[in-house]
Amino acid sequence: MTRSFGLGERRRDRMDFGRERNGVEDAYQKKRHILPMEITEPNPRLWIFIILIGIAIYLMIIFPVKSFDGYVDPFYAPTILILPIVGLFRITCYAYRKDYHRHIFKHPIACTVGSRQDSASRMYTGETGLFRLENLHRYFLYASILILPFFYYDIYKAVAYNSALTFAALLLAINTAIVTVYLFSCHAFRHLTGGRVDCYGCKFAGKRRKSYFDFQSYFNAHHEQLAWVSLLMFILVDLYLRALSAGLPVNFTILHL
Repeated sequence: MTRSFGLGERRRDRMDFGRERNGVEDAYQKKRHILPMEITEPNPRLWIFIILIGIAIYLMIIFPVKSFDGYVDPFYAPTILILPIVGLFRITCYAYRKDYHRHIFKHPIACTVGSRQDSASRMYTGETGLFRLENLHRYFLYASILILPFFYYDIYKAVAYNSALTFAALLLAINTAIVTVYLFSCHAFRHLTGGRVDCYGCKFAGKRRKSYFDFQSYFNAHHEQLAWVSLLMFILVDLYLRALSAGLPVNFTILHL
């Protein structure tokens, strides 16, 4: 005979789970680690991710792409020393945060869910400890905006040096356009454009500000897709310029100027 669980038994199960989870939380709080539990617990996904990032940075340092024929690799514009700023902007980006919190740390897929995806007994610490650094995203946004003009200068340099619009220069222009849209579709920038305004009608030029906010919100709705497309475009342009610097005949002139 199939056993049916009554309401009382289900309540006791929930209470037992609650006590078990509270015990895990209490033990964690007593330790007061700066590093969240998700960092210190055994997690091969995290270490594989860190190793891959480390290998990529190491290879970029020991095999740099120097400026040639007016072309500058976007990973080295204006210098590879700004790579930490760009990297911190991306790793604290809401689009990437959602992906690595869910897939690397197995955090809940919704705010109303309090347990981890892979185990209900494992605690979700939220943005605590080291994860608090993610709240500095807006400041990395400001720094990235200051770096952006160098990408436009590199387009001008590529065209002026060759007195022509080449395929390589066109790729640099497309990459710059995509990264610009990605940068200004950021959630932090959306807050600056009008996300903090409660009443547009009460503000100076409220209708104009509201129209600009709606325009930015359209791109913000596609921010995650733009984040990944811009990253892939960076990698594509880097590999293309590496092939070009190695002497492969992959460039051609589109328009003489």
